[in-house]
Amino acid sequence: MLATMAEPFDSDDFTYEIKWDGYRCLAFLDGATRLQSRNLKDISHIFPELLHLHQRTSISGCILDGEIIAIRDGKPNFSALQKRGQLRKPDHIKEASARIPVVFTVFDLLYFNHQPLVNQPIEVRRTILAENFADQDELILTKYITGDGLKYFQSACQLELEGVIAKKKASLYLPGKRSKAWLKFKRKLIKPFIICGYVINPTTRGSLRSLILGSYTNDRLTPFGMVGTGFTMEELKIIEAELATIQSNICPFTGTAVSQKNVIWTKPILVCDVEYLELTDDGNLRHPSFKGFRPDLRPEDCIFEE
Repeated sequence: MLATMAEPFDSDDFTYEIKWDGYRCLAFLDGATRLQSRNLKDISHIFPELLHLHQRTSISGCILDGEIIAIRDGKPNFSALQKRGQLRKPDHIKEASARIPVVFTVFDLLYFNHQPLVNQPIEVRRTILAENFADQDELILTKYITGDGLKYFQSACQLELEGVIAKKKASLYLPGKRSKAWLKFKRKLIKPFIICGYVINPTTRGSLRSLILGSYTNDRLTPFGMVGTGFTMEELKIIEAELATIQSNICPFTGTAVSQKNVIWTKPILVCDVEYLELTDDGNLRHPSFKGFRPDLRPEDCIFEE
């Protein structure tokens, strides 16, 4: 079951819980533990420290819904989790599990004692979950509150968490569906960046695919990755026409390795606003979205500060 994007709100008809920044996962517990990703892949071998979840309850035939998260500096860190998720060799996984441990944060119970619970209200599912599972080592039960959704979201933002999930009381579990019974409030950052070039689609002549972004750090123009979403078709035409007038043969980044395949550089004079979640470990914007040009700002106004 998936959540629909929404703006934060208060309502006594909903409960609110942390939106964990990890890999969505179903844990099948029936004499052993099998972990299944959202795209239906078996990821059990990637996270061996979670293969004892079936020992955390005396009841077999259970399916837990939750997220695998990696903790860094006391909060979920998606970049650290990605490093774990990319490993395939057992010795590399074993070494990384000691350095980047993961936990399973469970927020729903879909099957219990081989019986489906998806047609039971969320309150029933949560009660059975709490009565038969407890926080232990690699297992964490997601806590929730009723009301005060706005304050809860503000607190999540202050802690630099990804956001909040609001779940409608008495709602059923709808497998594979995106429902308004579950709503997600995502923390967003919007900052100005300099357009330093763009990537064209090689299969469509001259078609713009994404913008290359930069900003000043320590008086040096630094790349911050690319943005390829957030444009309307009309905006895309305007952007392409605007960038065609400032093309350059020179990469504006000095001393930085930047891939140049299908890239057209531009003079670093145009500024745009970009919405994003956070910086990745390699300094790129995570989940960026173009929000519009900023003709009121000069390139030298774009100084990136965490």
